[in-house]
Amino acid sequence: MLLLLLLGGLGVGGAMIPTNTTFISQLDRALAHDTRQFGWAMQAAYEGLTFFDNFVFFSAEDPNHGMVQYVPHDVAFGEGLAFWTQNGTPGIQVEHWKNLPVGEKRHSVRITSKTAFAGGLFVFDLALLPHGCGVWPAVWMLGAGNNWPYSEGVHDPRQNQMTIHAAPGCTLNGDTSAYTGTLLNENCDSSKGSVGCSIRSDSNVSYGDGFNTAGGGIFALLWDGNGLKMWNWQRSAIPLDLTARAPQPLTWSKPVGVFDRATCNPYTFFHPQVIILNVNLCGDWAGSTYASSGCPYTCADRIADPKNLVNTVLIVNSIVVYQQTDGQSSTSSAGGFDSAVGASGPINPLHHRGQATRSEANIWLAVTAAMFGAMVV
Repeated sequence: MLLLLLLGGLGVGGAMIPTNTTFISQLDRALAHDTRQFGWAMQAAYEGLTFFDNFVFFSAEDPNHGMVQYVPHDVAFGEGLAFWTQNGTPGIQVEHWKNLPVGEKRHSVRITSKTAFAGGLFVFDLALLPHGCGVWPAVWMLGAGNNWPYSEGVHDPRQNQMTIHAAPGCTLNGDTSAYTGTLLNENCDSSKGSVGCSIRSDSNVSYGDGFNTAGGGIFALLWDGNGLKMWNWQRSAIPLDLTARAPQPLTWSKPVGVFDRATCNPYTFFHPQVIILNVNLCGDWAGSTYASSGCPYTCADRIADPKNLVNTVLIVNSIVVYQQTDGQSSTSSAGGFDSAVGASGPINPLHHRGQATRSEANIWLAVTAAMFGAMVV
C-alpha cells in the first residue's frame, strides 16, 4: 500500500527523473543478515507542515492510462488537491466535485520523494485511504529498474494486497508458513504482463471502508539482506515501540507478507527506491477489473458523476524511515527514475528501458484503486 515520484523530471516518454535525488543506502553485505538485532535510528520523517517539502509533483497524464491528469505543485494546492487538514495533517485527493462529460479526465496528484533509499525500515501511518468503484490509490516505491508495489487495492476490497514487480528470476517462496497472508501469485517477473507476485493480507480492515472506520493504521516494510517483510496494523493494534518511534521488529508478530532472499535476492533485484503517492481513477488495473467487480455501469461512466467519488482522499499521518544504527549509509546523486512507470509496473515491460533483461526490481508500497495499494520497497 503506498509511494515515490519526480521533481524536475518531466514527461512520460521515457524521461528520467529526478536527476538530483538523494541516495541513502542501508544494505551492508557484511552485516545485513545479522544487523536486525541492533537498534534502528530515524533517517527521515515526512509529516506535518513540512511533508510536501520532501516531494516533487509529477505533472502529466497517468502512465497506467487512468482517467486522471496529474497536475503540478501550484495547481494542486490552488485547486485543493494537495492540502493540510485543520490540525496540519497532509493529504492528497482527486478532484471529485465537478460533473464531467464521460471520458474527460479529472485532475489528481502524484508526488515522488526527493530521496531514494536502498534498504531500511519503512513505516507508513495512514489516516484515511481512498476506495470505491473505479478508485485506485497507491502508496508505492520505484527504482531505476522494474517496480515493486507494497500494498494496493481497487474498487472496494477489505484486504490489502502486497505485490512485487521485478526482473525475471525473482519469485515468491512457496512455503507460506513464514507469514499470515494468502499467496496469490509466485512469479514476480514484470515482463509477463506486469502481474508481479502478490500476497493478500489476512486482515479485513487493511483496506477500504474497514480501514478508514478503524481510524486508519500502519503499514511497515523491513528491507534488508534477508529480503523483505511486511506488516499491517489497524490503529488500535499498533505496537507501542512504533508509537514511541523506537521500533523493535524482532518483537513483532509474524509478518503478513515475506519476500525471501532465497528466491529473490535483494542484492540482485532491488535497487534504490523513491516513495510515490498518487490517486488514480480507472486505468489498467481498476479499469480492466471493473466489469467483474460488481460495480455498476462502466468505469468511465461512473467517475463522470462526482456523487460516486466520495472516498477519494488520502491522508498521511507520517512516513518514517529508519536505518540500523550499525549499518553503512551513504548519500550521493541518484538518477534513472522513469516517469513513464505507473503503479502497476512499466507500460511495456519488454521494451521499457531494457528492464526485462536486467536483474533489477523496485519496491512498491501502494495504496491503489479502491482504497489502499500494495507494496513497498
